[in-house]
Amino acid sequence: MSAGSELSERYDRQMRISGWNQELVSGASVLIAGVGALGCEVAKNLALSGVGRIVLVDRDVVELSNLNRQMLFDESDIGRKKAEAGAEKLRAMNPHIRIEAYPSDLRDLPAELFASVDVICSCLDSWGIRRWLNSVAVLNNKPLVDGGIEGMVGNVQVVIPGRTACLECHGTTLIPQEERMAECTLRRRRPEELIEDLKAQGLEISREQAEALFRHNLKTVFDLKYTPPESVPDGEVRSLLESIREKLKPRMPAVQSVSSVIAGIVSTEVLKIIHRGSIGRPMRGLLVYDASNSRFTRVPLKRMENCIVCGQVDTSPPEVTLEDGATVYRLKEVIAERFGFPDAEVIHGTRVLGEDAPLSSVLGPSGEGLLYVVTTRRYEPLPIVVKLRAPGDR
Repeated sequence: MSAGSELSERYDRQMRISGWNQELVSGASVLIAGVGALGCEVAKNLALSGVGRIVLVDRDVVELSNLNRQMLFDESDIGRKKAEAGAEKLRAMNPHIRIEAYPSDLRDLPAELFASVDVICSCLDSWGIRRWLNSVAVLNNKPLVDGGIEGMVGNVQVVIPGRTACLECHGTTLIPQEERMAECTLRRRRPEELIEDLKAQGLEISREQAEALFRHNLKTVFDLKYTPPESVPDGEVRSLLESIREKLKPRMPAVQSVSSVIAGIVSTEVLKIIHRGSIGRPMRGLLVYDASNSRFTRVPLKRMENCIVCGQVDTSPPEVTLEDGATVYRLKEVIAERFGFPDAEVIHGTRVLGEDAPLSSVLGPSGEGLLYVVTTRRYEPLPIVVKLRAPGDR
């Protein structure tokens, strides 16, 4: 059997779908961020469909507790990098496609990689990194299909840059309240405060442990709850974080059946995007699945013209007005509250501004100027116009 006839037979059933174009599918490339319960299913679906190039990104390793819902792994994979083990299984499922594995943090990947794919899939469980990936997709004008699951609930949102709402447009409404608090908590604290906060939660850590956590920017209870352990390079601190997280925030409940439902929707939306509308238009808004009550709910989402990610921030940067005499730290407080950047650094020219520096020394006699905010929640620096309010002005 020739290669062409073998592929025709392999994809025969899907090629019978009205509007299906296997050449488009075989010529497409998709990046999947997160190879957990959702990412495994999405990767499997797209590989079996014959998507020509699939890029897997995940720095985590396989654990025994993954095996109830992450179908690309078995017991022989425990301790292996998920991206590499998953790629191996996908190549065995379909040897006619190209699989690339990146067992690293998303934020460490070269910019060219994101520009080289046609669609980006977010299968992540951390809101902070999802915000970062959303900004990358918008910057590169790449469609993003974002999926999430927790227990018996799942959701899907498709982002078409410039046409639909991105994840940032309605983030303050859609992020769970506790995670919103984590995102807007400024981190100028002392180790003693973290020790006291944990003691109030029934946990005790030493001063040395608190200082080690601080060195990795883990300064609040919220940081400890929502920072993925795999993002901490120091093995000893990572183990400490894992033990604290398990007591503060037990691991998220998950079941394979719900992962399969959401992954099926995510995969279908990716294929619709690849087909450019010939098998259906990509969904708009947010789709929520409540498995307990067998209910799907569509939530309309309007694109926000003033969104700091998909809006026109380069031509009309957001403005922040502060009282005369305000310091850089006061500006950081406002940035955390308004934009949800808990780790912002403020830049003027090529210089990172110290927290105690008065803004007047930077902005000069006019009391107004353009500064840039750098954060792990956004790929590019955010330009903002800062104005100082003269005494007596409101």
